[in-house]
Formats: sequence, structure tokens, C-alpha cells
Amino acid sequence: MIVPGLVSATFKTKETKEVISLAKEAKLEAIEWSEKHHLPVGDLAFAKSIGEQTLSEGLRIAGYGSYYRLGENMDIRPSIETALALGTNSVRIWAGSKASSLLTKEEREELTIELAKSVGIAKECNVVLKLEWHKNTLTDENSSALELLKTINSPHLETLWQPTQALSFEERKEGIKMVLPYLSYLHVYYWDESGRRPLREGIEHWKSYFSLLNRNKEYFGLLEFVQNDSVEQFFADSKVLLDLLKGEKNYG
Repeated sequence: MIVPGLVSATFKTKETKEVISLAKEAKLEAIEWSEKHHLPVGDLAFAKSIGEQTLSEGLRIAGYGSYYRLGENMDIRPSIETALALGTNSVRIWAGSKASSLLTKEEREELTIELAKSVGIAKECNVVLKLEWHKNTLTDENSSALELLKTINSPHLETLWQPTQALSFEERKEGIKMVLPYLSYLHVYYWDESGRRPLREGIEHWKSYFSLLNRNKEYFGLLEFVQNDSVEQFFADSKVLLDLLKGEKNYG
């Protein structure tokens, strides 16, 4: 089952109430709240307020999109505390800031040790860390991401997934299959060589991606990177996503 939703960073300049209103109007069901744009780390009272507003409007909290990044001498605890105040045990984190192919063996080991410590803290707090799937991190290549997940091998570490441009369509599909046991949720958008495009142009790609998922597990499918940051395009993309999840043929 795929629960349709929104990454709040899609609307970086809008207030939290506006983001909630847009998600509801688009008939979406969940929001991932961004640390950088809507919920600063450590502001527990504000986090609690946003969580209550989200739930009171009938929406779910998909997770806290933190900017905790391995290799930056950061402490994971404030991000975990903020997520818990928000009302979620899901914390998105970043696996470093360097392409996996450029890391030395020692650098990779250091990042892995740091991640293991953070996962240990998450376990103590009954929180699950979710790796951002992104270029210039340890999840920029399928094999690198899988190696990291298997090395840690904890129910308190999962991964997100999104169709990164550095990988081909076939490589993306292979990546989903490789990390499927660790996959939590997906960021949904469509880009081509020119940049952001309407989601309807990527329907066939997303049919393929969704077909690879475990039908007995729940995932969030969260819209992001709307073309031109347009509200109108967001509503159009939302309809495409909802129709796609319903298996309909009319994609707007």
C-alpha cells in the first residue's frame, strides 16, 4: 500500500498552515516536515504544535526531514527529540557529503562507525533513521547504499528512495530491488535532461517503480520538486499520483 503525501520542502516559502491546507485540498494524506524550511531542529514547542495541526486536519506525519549529516561532527539527539515532539519516530538523515566512489576506505569506515553510533541512539529512543537517497553521499550508487544498510543491519535504519538523475531508468529499478528490505518511503517527481517536468510525463516510470514494491507493506509516496514550484502544477501532479495509485488510466 502506498500512502500519497507531500514533502513540505516542496513549498519552501509557505507557512506550515498553508502547506497543510494545500495537502488537504489536493486530497493527499501525509506530510514529511522539513527541518530547513518549516521546523527548525530543537524547537520542541513548535514541533508539537505542527504535529497537532497536521493530525487535527486528518493528515499523517510521514517523518521529520532533518539535515543531520554524517561526517560533520553533529549530534543526532536534537533531531530525534524534535521528531518525537512532532509526533513521529521517523528521522531522515544524510549519509555524508562526498561521492561514494571518491571516499577512501578509511573515510567510509569512519562514516559507517558514526552511523552505527547514531542508530544505537535511535534504538534507545525507539526511532528509525531513514537515509536520504542522494548524489554525493553513500547512497549515490546502489551497491554503496546496500553495503551500508547491510553493514549496520538494524531495524532502526532504513532508506528513502528517489529517481536520482545520475542513474539510468534501469539502474533506478535495480536499486529499488536491491534495497527493498530496507525501503521506507519514496519521494515522487519526474525530471528529464531539461530539469523538472510534470509528473504525468513520468507515468510509465512510476508504474514500474511502484510495481517493484512489496504489496504487503505500507510506504509513503511523497510529492517533491514540482515544476516551477507552481501550486497549479502541484495540484495536477497530485491528481496524477492519486489516479496512478488507484490504477486509473486518466492521468490529467
